[in-house]
Amino acid sequence: MLSDKLRSPRPPSLAILLARFASADDYRDFVALVREYLPEREQEILRQPCPSDQMAVFINHFGDRYFPLEPGFVEMVEGYEEFISRIPVTVMGISYDDYHDIPSHFGSGYQLMTYLMMDPYGGPEGEGRIALAEACREHVPAEILACVPRGGLEFDYAHQILDGTTYEALARWGDILTGNTGTYFLDMDYEYLCQSELPEWCPEWVEDLSRHWQRAEAIQSSVNQLAEWLEEDPPARFAELLDFIERRMNEQEAQPGADAPSVGPARSA
Repeated sequence: MLSDKLRSPRPPSLAILLARFASADDYRDFVALVREYLPEREQEILRQPCPSDQMAVFINHFGDRYFPLEPGFVEMVEGYEEFISRIPVTVMGISYDDYHDIPSHFGSGYQLMTYLMMDPYGGPEGEGRIALAEACREHVPAEILACVPRGGLEFDYAHQILDGTTYEALARWGDILTGNTGTYFLDMDYEYLCQSELPEWCPEWVEDLSRHWQRAEAIQSSVNQLAEWLEEDPPARFAELLDFIERRMNEQEAQPGADAPSVGPARSA
């Protein structure tokens, strides 16, 4: 090691030296994390000129192998202590505020998919649906929007008529809206994350979250594909989707003992 250092073309980083002296135990634990999860990247990570750069490189490579970490985390901390104590996960859940931002901040495909589902917070006549209807009129004629089931599809019922079909992703979007995908990343939003404790660094947590990320990525990818498909020709594609939903609803209701679709309980804020 001494030989390598003496041959180095640049002097040791003062920031790294200060960090090591000020929090030797934290630095040791950070190195242990690197060796546990990214051993082949140890030299690349540890030769960065300051702790924030080291953590940033770690976050980048860790996300490629396991699951994404919050890149902005390093801007909020000064040393290793907070980083080594908890996993700075990044989450993708839809919060109450996110839902009400869909009419103004999401693309037309997501606006139309959301309008097809019931309002998880306000029921059939929630203010969220009113704003969505106004946004959707910019992409689809009012006469087509009028064919949407009143109040939108109830989430469980959407699974009954769409699971196993080309449009199953619409029901999956309903799961994301209600935080019911069964995955940590899509069911957790930042508002709730701020009130919760981040998971601890341990192999069991990393392994479990890696599995959650794989499922979450597959769900989100299918939903993105449906949204992009709708955006290619909103009036025609949305009408096609509505026709399919109507046929499936008629088939469902024609089955002996089938229950009529309902609005169902709204998600609490």
